[in-house]
Amino acid sequence: MPAWADGPAGAKETAAVSGSQRGSLDDLSERMEALVRSVSPSVLQIISESFVGRDEDPRSGASTVAKQTGIGTGFLVSSDGDVITNAHVVAGARRVRVRVHEPRADATGYRSLGRLIDAKVVGLDRETDLALLKLNGSWKDLPLANSSLLRQGQIVLALGNPRGLENSVSMGVISATSRQIHPDASQAYIQTDAPINPGNSGGPLIDTHGDVVGVNTFILTESGGSEGLGFAIPSNLVRDIYSQLKKYGHVRRGEMGVIVRSMTPELAAALSLKRESGVLIQDVLPESGAAQAGLETNDIVTRVQGRGVRNVRQFASSLFRSDIGEPVTLDVVRRDSTITVKVPLEDHTDPTEALALQVKESATPVPEVGALLVKLDQSTALLVDKPRYDAGCIVAARLDGTGSFEEDLMAGDLIFGVNGKRAGDIAELRELIAKIPDGSPVVLQLQRDGVLRYIILRGE
Repeated sequence: MPAWADGPAGAKETAAVSGSQRGSLDDLSERMEALVRSVSPSVLQIISESFVGRDEDPRSGASTVAKQTGIGTGFLVSSDGDVITNAHVVAGARRVRVRVHEPRADATGYRSLGRLIDAKVVGLDRETDLALLKLNGSWKDLPLANSSLLRQGQIVLALGNPRGLENSVSMGVISATSRQIHPDASQAYIQTDAPINPGNSGGPLIDTHGDVVGVNTFILTESGGSEGLGFAIPSNLVRDIYSQLKKYGHVRRGEMGVIVRSMTPELAAALSLKRESGVLIQDVLPESGAAQAGLETNDIVTRVQGRGVRNVRQFASSLFRSDIGEPVTLDVVRRDSTITVKVPLEDHTDPTEALALQVKESATPVPEVGALLVKLDQSTALLVDKPRYDAGCIVAARLDGTGSFEEDLMAGDLIFGVNGKRAGDIAELRELIAKIPDGSPVVLQLQRDGVLRYIILRGE
């Protein structure tokens, strides 16, 4: 007799099993609901506004500037309003606002739509794709977990605003705890199959305790949507970057003047080297700390400050955690011997990041040159390296979407003239360019890296 025709006794047994299963699923569901209710107030929608250039108007021949709005996600990491998000969510933004959750009147949850408030960009780091924002007031924050304790298969939740759908949550597992996108990458990511889509960028990946294990950053996809290959920045790295952005407004990185790559058996065989792991020094920059310490091409670094390094990621991590200005001890394999070398670690920071952050609010979009500009005066001159002239324009950032130029400006450039004529401010610069006939060359005189040079925006 088939099981489904087993009579009343079989029916009661089946009902009892189903009830037990239903109870377990209800319990799991209630725990997940409580978890999401607890963390949702700390997850924010990030709305950034920036300027982009449009192609020339065919009727007037003039370039125009349009306002562009981007949406991402961030989360609170301190009760006094520190917010972590991705750098690409706010990079180049003239204004950043966040949408905060507000409790319902019946206290059963949080409204889907809350008020918008302005946020200040404290600093950002393009290399790790992290940014720190600041809100006024007192807030509920999320703790950062120890990502080194993550396990493959562990359940995680991704919270954010995919495709602008505010306050969304998806569930998955940790697919890999330390995934490098390519062998020589200096950064490893948490891989998850929790669905992540555009708009989730900067949002938290949380564990079942409600702690942040990572910051959702990007996906690998052929369709444009989530295919179960999502990547998050580990919380331990987030903690390190957060502390530096909060203290300095940028990330201080030490460098010693070497170009490196991870050793492989193929490299060892081709170059007749006896070590198949470690970090191969491909070049030593002249007059650098590494050159002065005696490092050579084809040296293989095996330990930094007594810690073993097998690849570029571990090498970069060791340097990041070392004190700038202090010598770093390297164990180096050179031909048939192992030597110890002490190399000074010098500060290597990108001054253009600090420049863009400090002047972006006062910068003017100038599509004629494809950049955001600010007037060079006594106050802004302190942000750049020894201007050759007292008057001119500072390039705060590139202006995305402007027409093509033969050569592009860079953040930190100082513009002093157009076609041999001095431009003392933004108005004079635009006036000079406007007077140049169509089809005639446009050449800017500028200062870059302390050197005067010409760049061609438009040729004949």
